[in-house]
Amino acid sequence: MPEIDIDPTTRIEGHHSTTLQVEDGVVTEAKSKMDMFRGIESIVLGRPPSDVPQFCQMVCGVCFTCHRMASILAIEDAARQAGTFDVVPRQGRLLRNIMEGMFLIWNHTVHLFTLAGPDYSDEVADTGFGRLDAFDGAGYQTALRQQRVLLQAFAEFGGKAPHPLTYAPGGVATNPDAETIEDVQETVATVDEWLGPTEAVPEALTAVRTGEAESDDAQGIHDLMSVLVGAAEIGADRFGQGPDRFLANGMFHDLDGDGAEQYVFPRGISQNGQVERPTRELMVENIREDTAYSWYTDESGGRPGEAPAPDPAPDKEGAYSWGKAPRYDGEPMETGPLARLVAAERDPFDLRADLCGEPDASSTLHRLTARVQELLLVRDLLLEWLDDLNPDGTFTAEWDDDFSAQGIGFWGASRGALSHWCTVEDGEVTQYQIISPTLWNLGPRDDDGVPSIFEQAAEGMRVEDVSNPLNVLRTIRSFDPCLGCAVHVQSPAGSFETEIEPARPTPGGEPNG
Repeated sequence: MPEIDIDPTTRIEGHHSTTLQVEDGVVTEAKSKMDMFRGIESIVLGRPPSDVPQFCQMVCGVCFTCHRMASILAIEDAARQAGTFDVVPRQGRLLRNIMEGMFLIWNHTVHLFTLAGPDYSDEVADTGFGRLDAFDGAGYQTALRQQRVLLQAFAEFGGKAPHPLTYAPGGVATNPDAETIEDVQETVATVDEWLGPTEAVPEALTAVRTGEAESDDAQGIHDLMSVLVGAAEIGADRFGQGPDRFLANGMFHDLDGDGAEQYVFPRGISQNGQVERPTRELMVENIREDTAYSWYTDESGGRPGEAPAPDPAPDKEGAYSWGKAPRYDGEPMETGPLARLVAAERDPFDLRADLCGEPDASSTLHRLTARVQELLLVRDLLLEWLDDLNPDGTFTAEWDDDFSAQGIGFWGASRGALSHWCTVEDGEVTQYQIISPTLWNLGPRDDDGVPSIFEQAAEGMRVEDVSNPLNVLRTIRSFDPCLGCAVHVQSPAGSFETEIEPARPTPGGEPNG
């Protein structure tokens, strides 16, 4: 029985690996391994609540906005439970939506053109889509430029990217003037023009299928349809199939509600083809983390609102991952753009029905298609939100750290359901937990030995070439894993000292350093 070790598995970060057991060309067992330890939950203990988002956003340099957002939502929820805070003003929620929208479009563009798109290019898959070829493809190169443009627009409101300074407890710590808003609108317009109008999707899909040249007014959409058609041609709807159980926390503030628990993309659980709208209380009751196969003590698992910060147990017998195993009502759940659209009961342009057959099922192609759909949906929302931004509005409410309560921040990151759980006592954080999308999708087995979503998706897949299990890699990438969100860093025991001499110019000579 061949054993295949894939390390690393992603194009963005190196600390995820996978071990496959293969028999007669079929994967019989998959182990998803997160190879570093996360310590953010310990770092924030003892700090005032308003300090915590600054640390939590540094969980990852790729998913930087969503962790700051979920952390702020958690401490705002705690303050609301304590009666010291009410609601973020509408303009504050609107600016948060705008920044999260720009970030999501950037993140999905990175995924579809840089992290996953090359798998369906002419260079890799002989699809004829040379524009998707890494480095040299015209579509790839254009998308890289547009990614930079989006972050430039984001930085106008966020102060910088990554790790923006704007999100703050109670709202946003900025009041953009009319000139800044206009500058951002003009910058975003260049990305909008590159993509082309959303209504061009059916025409672009037909053009790609029939081999027509890309349209001048929908170049980005044409390239996105090329990714999907390329994936369909290699049969991506028939591999990487999950158990069709989906979880969505909700994403983007509903601006017409009270701002606390209403979302543009609603919270939802989909199982057995049925979508449920669980209450917040039911979500809290049903979510727990298992650690049987994680390098943590047993006490580190359980209900995230009660468990202590993760306590490492690197010598634990049988463990193989620094990730925990989150479960909803005892079941592994898939999360991400596909889960959000299934929970919202949306299939724009019937793309998933057209390309995949069944819109509410799970496969590598389903995940890619849903990410394209969500990118375009959010692009259209972003343009509306920017038009609605009022420089004379109120962007933040008063905030005071002096309270005691528990709070939870449920949010939808680009990669799926994200939640931060905190306990505050007399103005200090005493307990904190983070459950990231990648833990839901690529965590290890649970206490009952049930594999995670990715492990289930990989098991049963055919591997034609054990030296190049490409479809397994395509499946991993379809989840858009971000391991910085799932794990972090462990320092060695004892003390050490390192002296670094910075590089500096030497007048009249060669640079030093």
